[in-house]
Amino acid sequence: MRGHLNNEIRLQTSVTRLKQGMEKLRQKIAELTRSNKEKDRKIVELEAKLVDKEAQRKELLSYLYKPNKKDRESRPRGKKPGAPAFHRPIPKEEDVTERCIYTLHKCPMCSGPVGEAVDTVVKYEEDIDLKPRPIIKKHTITRHWCRHCETYVKAKNIPDTSRIGINVMGYILYARYRLRLPMQKIQESLRDLYNFKISEGEIVQKLKETQELFGQDYEAITILIQEAKSVYADETGWKMDGKNWWLWVFVTGRGVQYVIEDTRGKGVPAKVLGSKTDRVIISDGYTAYQNLPGDKQQCWVHLLRKAKLHSALLYEDLVWLYKKLLLELEKPIPQRNRKKLEQEFDALLLKKYPNLEVHLVKNRMKRHRPWLFTCLEHDGILPENNTAERAIRLQVVMRKIFGGSRSLAGVQAHQVNTSVIETLRRQNPEASFFELILPLLEKRRSGL
Repeated sequence: MRGHLNNEIRLQTSVTRLKQGMEKLRQKIAELTRSNKEKDRKIVELEAKLVDKEAQRKELLSYLYKPNKKDRESRPRGKKPGAPAFHRPIPKEEDVTERCIYTLHKCPMCSGPVGEAVDTVVKYEEDIDLKPRPIIKKHTITRHWCRHCETYVKAKNIPDTSRIGINVMGYILYARYRLRLPMQKIQESLRDLYNFKISEGEIVQKLKETQELFGQDYEAITILIQEAKSVYADETGWKMDGKNWWLWVFVTGRGVQYVIEDTRGKGVPAKVLGSKTDRVIISDGYTAYQNLPGDKQQCWVHLLRKAKLHSALLYEDLVWLYKKLLLELEKPIPQRNRKKLEQEFDALLLKKYPNLEVHLVKNRMKRHRPWLFTCLEHDGILPENNTAERAIRLQVVMRKIFGGSRSLAGVQAHQVNTSVIETLRRQNPEASFFELILPLLEKRRSGL
């Protein structure tokens, strides 16, 4: 009996120990399970982050390096089979400035007479006058004494003359605002091409004189911008005598206005755009435009860029939604379904993404949501601000080349001259620069 009890106690002790061991194993299994779940979660986050970083790396490489041609199939060189050949167009007969005829009356071999021409070959050669002579006009004005009027008189048909002519002024504008040349290079090009000597001070004076001639045209552009039904706006930095100023651009279908100020505050667009309420302002989302009168349209391209930088998955979803928006814009206004697109947009806001920085994109989406679909309510409104960015890119290139302006007078001349030139080019895209500028200069000089 005693041995039997001892065996029973030993068995109970063993069971107790086994139970305690099992409990420890259960706790360890639970702990390992939690640890595995946490590691799985971190693995998912790191994989998503790796996808983002890989996308950023590829994008950066696309900016820095050209793709390796060996990694892709090379396209065949030359024109496609069956494509028409390119020939320089034959000049018009009235444009021919010099005619040369080569004919025969005697055979060059035996010196005997030859018959009538059996065929004719016409060849053209086009060239330029590489170094023409400057045009120097001498105006002689005589004065006479009138006994009846008792005063000195002179002819009435005397033109308004200047020491430097219209053509030089037009070339200075072309070299400065189209070729984007510094003053020294304008001097050099005039000397090399036309044997025309001019100082930097005279160039600056001509730019200032052009600003005064274009004054009424700039005022007309201001009114055009204020009365437009849609305006694309943007801004960039500008240097004025080494100080940080801002260059603003306002673009419509018929005009471009540049404004240079020492502030980036909302007072600048408020003054330029006026108080018109039945219009749409398209911008990149800068807050200076938010409280201005009229509807607003935010740029989708800027949103896509931010999404591409921080969340590749959200970027793909936004691109798909943007394509749907473009398809809706092709429909008439009554058939456009804004509510459906907004619901899909809200679904993207609620959708969870594993990216760590996705909140940066979603915050922008939430802030700009009221103004991302305004284009669906209007005709001819684009859901992006590339129109203004293309207009301001010209100024950015000039800023990089000659560094901005040196004085307040230079700022005023720059904003007026560039606004008038770009407006004329926008209204007459097929005309050449001098066909637009020279007649306007002559017209304004004559007081018209």
